[in-house]
Amino acid sequence: MKAYYRIGEIARLYGLNADTLRYYEEQGLLHPARDEENGYRLYTIRDVCTLNVIRSLRSLDVSTREIGGYLSQRSVETTARMLRREHELLGERLDALTDSLREVERREEQLRYALSLPDGVCSLRTLPARPCVRLAEGPIPEPEVDMALKKLEKRHESLLYKIHAGRMGAVIDPASVREGACAEYSSVFFLSDGADSDGALPAGEYACVCYRGPYSRLVGAWRTLREFAAHSGREIAGAPLELYHIDAHDTDRPAEYVTEVQVQTKISKKA
Repeated sequence: MKAYYRIGEIARLYGLNADTLRYYEEQGLLHPARDEENGYRLYTIRDVCTLNVIRSLRSLDVSTREIGGYLSQRSVETTARMLRREHELLGERLDALTDSLREVERREEQLRYALSLPDGVCSLRTLPARPCVRLAEGPIPEPEVDMALKKLEKRHESLLYKIHAGRMGAVIDPASVREGACAEYSSVFFLSDGADSDGALPAGEYACVCYRGPYSRLVGAWRTLREFAAHSGREIAGAPLELYHIDAHDTDRPAEYVTEVQVQTKISKKA
């Protein structure tokens, strides 16, 4: 077994940049000897063992200061304490990974659901009140809806991990609806779990229809939904809204978008 290893050998062995080893030395974590003839750094097996400890702790984001404190007074007691610390950090990381896994599973489920939605088929659904956070700064032109959603994301960054397909949408501006253009929106929203909500989509009966493809299909989908409501003996009782099941977050191809239009209804007095 070699008594000493040079910095290049250690760097290659660990897949590190030599500057990283120099940094650990500057922080007082490593103490390589120096070749008396040329001043090259010389690492012993003990340095290699210490580097293993440093790498393990740094992978858990333990600070170099905390690592230095541990290395300066290593004992069975301090090692046991550091192992408990590693145990806690690994538990936290495992919890975070579990949460991430559940979120990926939710997104997979939502994508499967979106792909199963029929194009152009209308239905009546009774929906509960849906808590949400919203940004109302209308009228918002259709091309600026994404920017409005970004502003809402910025305002509610703590909710970002809960925001996924089918939980974001926009309310079409009533004036734009009356004009038949459906080109402007009065607000955008994210459905939430309730704790952070600042409002809710009202409970009630909704006429619903999905359309696939670019947002230019909205006008036709809204016409179809109005006709369906009338044939079902219903009156429109609110502003229509869009839910984005598949959008630019999921694909660069507008032809693959899946959007749902919903509008609250009530039984027509003429029925």
